[in-house]
Amino acid sequence: MESPLTFAAWSASLTARGFTVLPSSHAVPIELWLRTPRNEVLHLRARGTSVTLRRFPAAALAGLILRSECDCEEHRTAGATTRTTLAPGAVPLAEATFDGAAELGWVGYQAGLLDVPSAAALFDRLLSDVLPDAITRVA
Repeated sequence: MESPLTFAAWSASLTARGFTVLPSSHAVPIELWLRTPRNEVLHLRARGTSVTLRRFPAAALAGLILRSECDCEEHRTAGATTRTTLAPGAVPLAEATFDGAAELGWVGYQAGLLDVPSAAALFDRLLSDVLPDAITRVA
């Protein structure tokens, strides 16, 4: 029996395809931040009843500094972390959306419950619209 695709295994396969998986990516709910081999940014987000993949220029990527407790020098150097986000006003170069409500009858927040194998399949489906010359699958 083949084991189900995990988020770590999916990340590894994306890396093998030439993408860089950025640290703010997570499995529940699915949110994937990637740098493409052309240094563009891909953002996959599963929320509500839809899954959306957007492609942005490299300059659209920003790091939001998350500080704890206060803004003193000690916390800035020891406790500050960053979260990958988009610069204010960033406009996607391309966008593709899977409408789960229309195609599968999803209601409410079902996209947020998407498992990794389903998200990986939707990513490949949307990738062909957002980045047509990308390698969509590993052989």
